[in-house]
Amino acid sequence: MSKIRVLFADEDPAFRVYARYTLEQMGFTVTAANDGADLIARFLPESYDVVLVSLNVPFLDGVQVLRAIKQRSAATPVILLCDGECTHLAEQGKQEGAFAYFVKPLHDFSALGRALEQAHAQRRTTVPALPTQDTFIQTLHALVESTRTRPLDEVLQLCLISAAQCAQTSQGMTVLAHANGFQVYSAFGFIDLDAARQEWVNNLGDAFGMRVLSAFTPLIESLPGVAGYVLGIPMYGSETSGVLVLYPLASAALDTTRQAQLEVLAAHGALALEFARLREENLRLAPTDPVTGVLKREAFLEMADREFRRSWRYNQPITAIIVDIDDLSTINLRYGYSLGNQVLQMTAQACVNIIRSIDLIGRYSGDAFAILLVMTEGEGARTVAERLRVGINALRPISIEGTIQITASLGVCSYPRSGCTSIFDLLTLAQEAQYAAHCRGANEIVYC
Repeated sequence: MSKIRVLFADEDPAFRVYARYTLEQMGFTVTAANDGADLIARFLPESYDVVLVSLNVPFLDGVQVLRAIKQRSAATPVILLCDGECTHLAEQGKQEGAFAYFVKPLHDFSALGRALEQAHAQRRTTVPALPTQDTFIQTLHALVESTRTRPLDEVLQLCLISAAQCAQTSQGMTVLAHANGFQVYSAFGFIDLDAARQEWVNNLGDAFGMRVLSAFTPLIESLPGVAGYVLGIPMYGSETSGVLVLYPLASAALDTTRQAQLEVLAAHGALALEFARLREENLRLAPTDPVTGVLKREAFLEMADREFRRSWRYNQPITAIIVDIDDLSTINLRYGYSLGNQVLQMTAQACVNIIRSIDLIGRYSGDAFAILLVMTEGEGARTVAERLRVGINALRPISIEGTIQITASLGVCSYPRSGCTSIFDLLTLAQEAQYAAHCRGANEIVYC
């Protein structure tokens, strides 16, 4: 199901965190802005489905935000939040185009959730306005910028909405070709992606997609079960191809200007697919973990193996430390993976700040880091391990329930030692020590 994208601003930081968490638990995608000016700076009509803003936000108040949003995108619904003494301003906001307003404090978000869904549904059924040439050029600039900075699904959605404006249609979808047929990737004018997928299977179909790709040019057909004409524009990439589907059209003909604009938008969609493929390839080949910024396990093991061999050749000490975050799975379940990733990032940064630049650190598993201290053993290794324990223990990430304390279990093992002939032996011994520390309880270190 495609999530409704909400751009949200409120003057109360505590309520902002609580409301964002609650709405995300209800299935919305929420981007929080700090104030009215920040919200306007972030706003792109193609990137957000509904704007939710308090009347009392600083710099630009809620009514000013409403007016600015309506000037830039009259179709974007705005829902206001207000205190009990400001309901007269909220009523004024409704007269100026606000979809609805709610009075804080909100103890039950179910009514707000329904209003967000209704506002989004109203926007979906609104036929986009025909863009001018200047507007189309602005859209292309926005597309270029979004391709650099935003996820693929948002870029394709922007292409789809812009194409619907050009073709003056109220429904559309982006379908991508796969070995076993076509898959709906994004949709416009449907309740959710499942509804769009059902429409593709029942009334449009893979055969139409294949005809569009085979034609190498926009194709307009009348299909059984579909009102009006259906337009398909091919999107060709080096490895992934797709079709931009728009309907209903009033006639089976497009003027040359609109057809050229639609072909440009489809070509940009294909370019976004290619950029996304290249980004994934770069991430796969990159030596660093995308969440924490430290080395990936494979890169760490390769570099650690070289360091171990050098230590063995020159008879120099080396120490491995496994740092395992206590109860990270519980944090993920209770507060969400976003906070869990924040804990990982903070822990990684704390470790990087403590060890030397010549030492190595890598993401060893989902909730554990491996550290290699070169030319270090004995008391030096103990000192670093204790500093790591204390540094992690001092971290205080903020959850919806307030700050939480982070602890870690550490296992420490130094080389040279009997029976240790490879970096894998050393890390295995350190991991066994870490497990023993975990069994003792949180915030422990075991040396072997």
